[in-house]
Amino acid sequence: MLKVNINGVEFKNPVIAASGTFGFGQEYNDFYDVGILGGISSKGLTLNPKDGNEGIRVYETPSGMMNSVGLQNPGVDRFIKEELPRKKKLGTNIIANVGGGCMEDYEEAIERLKGTDIDMIEL
Repeated sequence: MLKVNINGVEFKNPVIAASGTFGFGQEYNDFYDVGILGGISSKGLTLNPKDGNEGIRVYETPSGMMNSVGLQNPGVDRFIKEELPRKKKLGTNIIANVGGGCMEDYEEAIERLKGTDIDMIEL
């Protein structure tokens, strides 16, 4: 396989499911072995849970599509407790994508992710 190293983290290959496009990963297990990926970047995670945007979230345009989900996510603490253990069982590197409304939100979310099984943090 084509191994790659990103800032000291070794990935078995350079194929990484992008944040926001892949849910939390388990949703695709029925379609193929997610463990063959080099990594999975989580949906955008915020310090506190977010319901996301109301109303229409996906809109088709003549040249493609637009989406505005609004960072719907369970929040960092629930991700660490419930989602991360399931993601680690997928057999690939896990990248936590962190979002926030202010610098302090980013700092606190990252602080909570330290010491977990996350392989990398993405902003």
